[in-house]
Amino acid sequence: MRRVWLISFVLFLATFGVFSRVLVGQFVQWDDGISVYQNPNIQGLDWARLRWMFSDASYAMRYKPLTWLTYALVYQLGGLKPVGYHLANLLIHCGNTVLLFGVIRRLLAAGNPEESTEERLAQATFPAAGGALLWAINPLRVEPVARVTDLTFCLLLCFLLLSLWCYLRACDRSGGSAGHSAFYWGSVAAFALAMFSFPFAFAYGVVLLVLDWYPLRRFAGCAHGWRDAAARQVLLEKIPFLLLGGTMLATVVARLSPTGIWAGFHVDGGFDPFERAMQAFYVWAYYAWKPWLPFHLSPFYNTLVNFNPNGWPFWLSAAFVIGTTVLLVRQRSQWPWALALWVSYLLLLVPALGLTERPHFAADRYDYLPGLVWAVAIAAALRRLCAHPVLRAAGFALAMALAVFWGALSVHQARIWQNSVGLFEYMIRELGDDPNRSDIHWRLGFALAGEGKTREAVQQYQASLRIRPTSNCSLLLAELLEQNGDRQGALTNCLAALALGPTPVDRAKAGEVFAALGRGAEAIDEYHQALALVPDLVPTLNNLAWILATDPDAGNRNGVEAVQLAERACTLTGYQTPVLIGTLAAAYAEAGRFKEAVATAQRALNLARAAGQTEVAETNRQLLELYQSGRPYRQPPPASGTAGPAP
Repeated sequence: MRRVWLISFVLFLATFGVFSRVLVGQFVQWDDGISVYQNPNIQGLDWARLRWMFSDASYAMRYKPLTWLTYALVYQLGGLKPVGYHLANLLIHCGNTVLLFGVIRRLLAAGNPEESTEERLAQATFPAAGGALLWAINPLRVEPVARVTDLTFCLLLCFLLLSLWCYLRACDRSGGSAGHSAFYWGSVAAFALAMFSFPFAFAYGVVLLVLDWYPLRRFAGCAHGWRDAAARQVLLEKIPFLLLGGTMLATVVARLSPTGIWAGFHVDGGFDPFERAMQAFYVWAYYAWKPWLPFHLSPFYNTLVNFNPNGWPFWLSAAFVIGTTVLLVRQRSQWPWALALWVSYLLLLVPALGLTERPHFAADRYDYLPGLVWAVAIAAALRRLCAHPVLRAAGFALAMALAVFWGALSVHQARIWQNSVGLFEYMIRELGDDPNRSDIHWRLGFALAGEGKTREAVQQYQASLRIRPTSNCSLLLAELLEQNGDRQGALTNCLAALALGPTPVDRAKAGEVFAALGRGAEAIDEYHQALALVPDLVPTLNNLAWILATDPDAGNRNGVEAVQLAERACTLTGYQTPVLIGTLAAAYAEAGRFKEAVATAQRALNLARAAGQTEVAETNRQLLELYQSGRPYRQPPPASGTAGPAP
């Protein structure tokens, strides 16, 4: 046992060392804003936010309450400092390495029932360590560890491995029936936590059935197949896992009926069954070879964006998947372990096949779960080599060499994720002349603008528009030009964006640009059009309420409507966001309800101070004095100052 603890400690330290560079990284503008630093719903642990975490599936088109809760806990400890979120990802990944080591030991020990449990576990220790280490430091692990948003995968796997470890202990039965029951229900509970972290492993119950067949051999001796009582008991045990797997339906519904920031996302009804099948074969084949050749990694792979299903990569992938399946089924009596691993691999990848969306992206993070299969395969191979002294030494030497090589690649890959600018520049280089680099150019421009590099940002926006004009990029360029005094350039780009048929979110952005240009009537019109399509866009509700309450042109003001919109925005966020409450105070003032305006502004001031938002607090302090004197706030016209955000 002491040796097991020592190896676990070494595995933890080795994994931590390879990925430790992520601790000096920043948030990246590759969904980290949506998940954390622009997400007010994780910035606290009050009842309103907790209710949102466990009831909402539309914000990220996924139901993952425990992930939101983990973000909120990190926020409570360290606010919005990136290091806290990166540390959480890294520690969970290191813990997953240790858990995987324990799970593989149990799986290998279950494969040889002729020896005692202690002997089998002892013989499986070093092979299991080798398999776990090679899984942990594979370069495909960099994305889920380095990107804060991918805490979902790390947390999911943590609970899933706990569930599998408990299940293997339950099937061992060395602790008697009482021990079996405790470990079984522990497995069910851990799987429930996994599904509440991220419903990616909904096929887990079927994977357990595969393991029951081999290596656990729980169907051995069932001469009458499913009619035997022992076989029926094994099947009945899977009911809780299958029911919990059904929680993924919340995510499916969210993806079929997106709202909020995802309003422009829609399932492509023209994606016919043949194309779906060929895409699935490609994804299955891709993750079979990519972990072994982890080169030219990128968060953006363009193969499945627009593809010809009759292309040779897709037919070759189909031949590989079908051929491998047929071969292993025919050889199941000789290679049961191979068939069990292969079927488990296919099942674990089902959520990553992209059957409900187009375009689809084969991201590195999707290998986080199915990559376990190759870890078990490596450990099983090392276990077999242990029976031959010469081959054993060669096998472990090869494994160590591969670990050093993959570890070096991972260290290099982790540097790429240090910040948004470096990440997007790398992605553009990897894409080469592909027209899809247009999307990355505007993202790079946005990141550069955030660093105050206006000239470089404009160049990136213009590069994106030359390749493929989009309303989003035109609006971002318009916003940047307006901030730097080029009002005509801002107007030109804003009108160009509207001519491209923008999404509801783009219309909301156009409203912001018009508001900054002092064109209040046009801003109001764009905000109304955005809300007509997506009524609960909180930033748009807030911005429209602000302009209706504070616009210098009396013809654009409407205090009654401003109050309605601002109250809706505050209700959707549980009256916990100081900026939104400040807008509500301004709306009350415009409507002549100064008593309520004063109380609401005081509330916004108190919340801003508690949250450390000094600028928001100072703005609301000044507005509070204005409302106390019985006067509403009027936004200065652009000639004397650019229109600003709500307090």
